[in-house]
Amino acid sequence: MAPEDPIVEVIQFVSTEQCLGNPSLFQALRDIVQGWQEKGLKVQYWGTTMEKPNNIYWVLFWQSRAHAAAFAADPLYPEFVQRRQSLATTPVRDLYAPLSGDPQLCVEAPVTDVAIFKAHEARIEKMHETAHSAVHLLRSLQLQGFTGSSLGVTHEDPSVGIYFSGWNSVEDHMRIGMEEGHEKLKEEGEEFMKQLSDLIIVHVDFKKHDPEIAVPSNLHSTATDDGI
Repeated sequence: MAPEDPIVEVIQFVSTEQCLGNPSLFQALRDIVQGWQEKGLKVQYWGTTMEKPNNIYWVLFWQSRAHAAAFAADPLYPEFVQRRQSLATTPVRDLYAPLSGDPQLCVEAPVTDVAIFKAHEARIEKMHETAHSAVHLLRSLQLQGFTGSSLGVTHEDPSVGIYFSGWNSVEDHMRIGMEEGHEKLKEEGEEFMKQLSDLIIVHVDFKKHDPEIAVPSNLHSTATDDGI
């Protein structure tokens, strides 16, 4: 991908009890990122998974990979990362990927199916092929409650992919492959699964970030004695 191509950043972490009990801690980090709206951030969403309410997904839409890289190059970015990690009980996962279709439409659905997957090293090319085939077929079907899908491979590792699909409900999503006429889609899905060494699937009710107070775009302006 070219540096000027749009990119989506997906951040995932399991939150601490302190983070869950004091939403302002995470709000403050999102406000810092929101300050970069005039420097390449388009919009950001966040939500907890329906399976585990302490599992947080944070999605940032950047105008380009170059804009995202500029944010990460700020001198105080390491302190931002440290503060972000302090809200998590596990290492924060931070991925960048150019996504097909309309990923923002997917995260604005009532329910977003988020899948992060990794291919066996010898099956990366086949994973790409089967993933695109399955998504193309999914989009061609008239599925109840389906609002759209988006697929991409991460900037960091071509063996790792990200998939979003939007649904009106979890029940609508879970009907995939269970109804008459879905046989081919089920076969495509099974073939795709054979290529993977790891797969995480969750359902998220994303919320668009709504900053309470406008903040400046310079990370330095948000610094405190405890970091940024």
